[in-house]
Amino acid sequence: MFIVGPFLIVGWISAYKGSESMSNEVGRTTLQLVKQNHVTMEKTLSSVNERMITLLDNHFFSDIDQYEFWTRIETLGEITEADAILERWASGGTEITLYMANKAGKSTPFDLTAKTKGFKYFDEKRDGALEWAEQTRREGGAATLRLTAQEEDRTTVSLMRSIMNPKSYDETIGFLIVSKLEVLLNRDLVAVQLPKHASSFLYNGSSELLLKSGEGQLDEKKLADVVKGKTDGYYYTREGGQKWLYAYSSLSLFDTRLIYKIPFESMTAGQSEFQWILMGASAVYMAFVLFFVLYLLRMIVKPLVKLVSLTKIYEPGKKLDWDDDHLRTDEFGILYGAFKKMTTRLDHSIEESYGMQIKQKEVELSTLHSQITPHLLYNTLDSIYWYALSSGNTDVGDMVKDLSKLLRIGLSKGKTVITIGEELEHVQAYSRLQKKRYPNTLEIHWDVDETLLSFTSPKVILQPLVENAIFHGVSGMDGEGEIWVRIARGDGEILMTVEDNGFLPVDMNRLESILAGETNDKGYGIRNVHQRIRLHFGEAYGLRYEPRDGGGLKVIINMPLHPSVS
Repeated sequence: MFIVGPFLIVGWISAYKGSESMSNEVGRTTLQLVKQNHVTMEKTLSSVNERMITLLDNHFFSDIDQYEFWTRIETLGEITEADAILERWASGGTEITLYMANKAGKSTPFDLTAKTKGFKYFDEKRDGALEWAEQTRREGGAATLRLTAQEEDRTTVSLMRSIMNPKSYDETIGFLIVSKLEVLLNRDLVAVQLPKHASSFLYNGSSELLLKSGEGQLDEKKLADVVKGKTDGYYYTREGGQKWLYAYSSLSLFDTRLIYKIPFESMTAGQSEFQWILMGASAVYMAFVLFFVLYLLRMIVKPLVKLVSLTKIYEPGKKLDWDDDHLRTDEFGILYGAFKKMTTRLDHSIEESYGMQIKQKEVELSTLHSQITPHLLYNTLDSIYWYALSSGNTDVGDMVKDLSKLLRIGLSKGKTVITIGEELEHVQAYSRLQKKRYPNTLEIHWDVDETLLSFTSPKVILQPLVENAIFHGVSGMDGEGEIWVRIARGDGEILMTVEDNGFLPVDMNRLESILAGETNDKGYGIRNVHQRIRLHFGEAYGLRYEPRDGGGLKVIINMPLHPSVS
């Protein structure tokens, strides 16, 4: 009671004094908010009204030719042109409808009465008066804001004005209506973040509810009695056993009234300055008490805090600096020591597992590479055989030399990584062999950044790509086939590209499936290259396919920059 009593007394006094001042302050603040929101909505309506005035001035009062156009529309082309003009003048999701009196008895290609926007004729003698026409006429050329009917028993907020005859201003020749203003007004209305369960209402001078936000209901009769003769204000009332704040604002430009209805409970969560000071003082007092209690319990809390902090920062495999001062003989010392032994065993297991993974990857690399070398050897020997058989050319010696280079670099004394310069020699030797085998059938272009030749890469990664480009891309093009091999520096990485101008369609999904290992019957070479690059450098690198601009296929290898170590 010594601790709790003062808090209860001071809290009761604070709540009693703060409630009244809070109510007044919230009321004044909400009133300013509703007035600002109302002004914003009036500015939106003014902007629409000014566009209407400009439209009428440009098309009726300033240009006699335009006036003649609008009053004599008859053909489908003229109707379409009129609709396009009105569509251009609409903005922000609104729609414009122009009703023109059909005094000349114009006959249109189709019935315009079914249109919901654009140009329309009306004939009051034939169709009867429009429900809003008389009120709009009484306003002369001024704008009036009201609800109008749409299809399917829906209504829309519309700003309408009479179109006066420029030759006789006491005669109304049509009406200009901008509808779906709720799109613009709702945007202004919801821009203000009101408390939970609050509602807002917008009325016109005829007490029509134009817009509503929220689920609340409004007692219009009671509200009218309270706000009678006032332009703005606020008041509190009780409805359904709950206290509500009403704030309202009236503006004469378009004769509108905006009303906020907010539950008082949703605003009492905020605290006055006096209450915040009290809470701060209470926090200091409670902190003092808590500090005193913690001081008494430090012998229990301190080792737990230390153990918790070690638990948070510990990462398997990462060494920790242990403080042997906590290895006491009580229960906390036993717990601390057990945690230390557990982390030591876990670190040892991580080291063993990591070493096994490294060895496993080395075995996988060796296995993958040993599988691709016979494939290359068989294809190359086959090329030499058919060339010698068909031509008997003495250039076979050159082919044997290239074959020797292929074997030397391909085997590389068991190395899995060679320089890019050696990789380039390897694929160029293979290319010369294929050009000897298939003379005058293809052309290979080389574009190499020579500053990259000393960097390293997994061996035999370009040759399978060039082989695929020859046999699956350009082999049947009768001398028009071209292949481009590029080695360039990217953004912190090396980019190797092989492109062909083959004309056959390529199934990109199948290529992706091969790279992902989902298809095992074909594509061993490219999958082998992709996997070896990832085993060396990680999942961020590898091989990908793209369609080539102008036709054909492009395959791209990306690898990190790894300088050669002599």
